[in-house]
Amino acid sequence: MKKSVFIALCLSMALWLTACTNEVADIQEDGNTVTTESGVETEITEDTSDKETEENTVKSSADAVSATGKNATTKSGAEALVTASGVKTTESGTVSDKASADEDGISTDVDMTKVSLYDEAKMMYAQTNVNMRMGPSTDYETLGNIKTNTEVKVLGRFGSDGWYLIESGNGKAFVSNTLLGEEKIDLEALRAEQEAAALAAIQSQQAQAANQVQDNNNQQQAQAAPPQPVAAPAGILFIGDSRCVQMQAAVGGGNSSWICENSKGYEWFSNKAVGQADACIGKGTKVVICLGVNDTDNIYNYAALVNAKAAEWAGRGAKTYFVSVNPVTENPYRTEEEVEAFNATLPGQLSGVKWIDTHSFLVNNGYTMVDGLHYDSNTYVAIFNAIVGSLK
Repeated sequence: MKKSVFIALCLSMALWLTACTNEVADIQEDGNTVTTESGVETEITEDTSDKETEENTVKSSADAVSATGKNATTKSGAEALVTASGVKTTESGTVSDKASADEDGISTDVDMTKVSLYDEAKMMYAQTNVNMRMGPSTDYETLGNIKTNTEVKVLGRFGSDGWYLIESGNGKAFVSNTLLGEEKIDLEALRAEQEAAALAAIQSQQAQAANQVQDNNNQQQAQAAPPQPVAAPAGILFIGDSRCVQMQAAVGGGNSSWICENSKGYEWFSNKAVGQADACIGKGTKVVICLGVNDTDNIYNYAALVNAKAAEWAGRGAKTYFVSVNPVTENPYRTEEEVEAFNATLPGQLSGVKWIDTHSFLVNNGYTMVDGLHYDSNTYVAIFNAIVGSLK
């Protein structure tokens, strides 16, 4: 390269650097919104050592959105406020990912001017297991759970037909207005009605299945036939509650013996079912216990009694199995969290008893419920087959 050309390049570089320096200086002195050659428009704030601007309105290209990791205005025209914690918007207002609470426990994001307070608080009752929340939406964090038929002090309502504001301990909370009622519900009557309806649904489903099998005239229809119970070996004894009653109906007895009644739990098991089982257990009997959904708080009572009876029955040549409590959905009696706690604790308390985890089986393979507590016929057949397959 000739010396003259090299000198010219150096001079050009020096002039370019000077221009860039002046542009930066102009930006720093201006202190206002500027637009660079890249097309990114942003707001420049005063630099101070003891205070930083927490929120800036940003209008940028898609590259700027990626750089901030927050919501921002892009060339498509979408707008949002960018904060250090990030935000999301609901009908009740802006809900922070990390919501803070006021002295009553309500999220500071809630627009409390939309709450219409009653002249006098109303006493209402939880119609099912109800979650209390920091704001009038399921987007807000839960503050606890109210059991079915618990009396609740209602202070007001969010909007004309929205969530209730209630008194909660030393603070306040919001609950869905669809989950509170003026009167308590009759749980025993409701349970009996649901159990009868579930059993009727199983019988109807079985009748339809029988008709379907009869009408299967080609291979494609045969493949669509409902599942059938496996051929269970002799000597299986099921002990259980309404779910067991319905499983027995779904499998037509399944070549097994059954000691089961609706709405039962530990007290029935201890006072009645064990005595009936003692009268028929012998060598080769496989005792399958399907209890717990009606009284998930009786973990340690179940463990103590089942361990003692399993040891006694083993002396007769029998084996004992305990089946997990299977999933529930929305219902007035039991939450899925309570079910999962029961299943997580009981296996560690059992001795000489095999645990059969049909809960995980259903979660992984799918199931159909008819009322939040009971299943359809096909699901009961699947549960029965899974249990029989685990008896070794």
